[in-house]
Amino acid sequence: MARVTKASKSTKFATPARRPVAKRSAATASAAGTRKPGQSAKTQAPTLRRPTRATTPAARAAAAQPAPKVSKEELRANLGKLAQLVVALRAKSREANKAAKVAAARIAELEAEVTRLEKQAAAAPPPVREPRPAKRQRREIDPGDSVPPGVAVQEAAPLDDEAETALENLEAHLAHE
Repeated sequence: MARVTKASKSTKFATPARRPVAKRSAATASAAGTRKPGQSAKTQAPTLRRPTRATTPAARAAAAQPAPKVSKEELRANLGKLAQLVVALRAKSREANKAAKVAAARIAELEAEVTRLEKQAAAAPPPVREPRPAKRQRREIDPGDSVPPGVAVQEAAPLDDEAETALENLEAHLAHE
C-alpha cells in the first residue's frame, strides 16, 4: 500500500545554499591593489609580515622566561662532546659511503651479467622437442619369464624346526575345516 504524503504549510521555495566567499587577508588585498598594470604577482616585491604573538598562557610564559645561565665550563664540556660526536658521525658517514660504493659496483656487475645472459638466451635457438617413442602394447607376460634361469632359485631351501612346526599346525587347523 502506498503512503500518502501531506502537503507542507510553508510557502517558501527551496533555494540552493550560498557558497562562502573566500576572504582575502589585508596583506594580499593591499598587495593586489599596488600592482602596476604590466607587473605580475610573481615579480611583485614581497610584503613583510609581523611576527605573531603567543596566544596561549603556556606559550606566553615560555616566551617571557629567559634562557637559564650556563657557565663557560659547561659550554666547553658540551662543545667537546659535540666535537667527538661530529668525528664519530663523519667516520660513520665515510663507512656508509664506502659500503654504498661497493654495493653500487656489485649492482653494476650483476646488471652486466644479466644483460650478458639475456643476450646469450636470445642468441641460443629454442630447445627442440624430440618426438616421444610410440607406446608399446602390453601383452600378457608370465612373471617367471623375466628372471633368467641362472639367477632364479631352482629349489626351495629346506625348512628349519620352527617352520616345520608352523606348517604342521597350519595343516592341522585347515584339516578340521
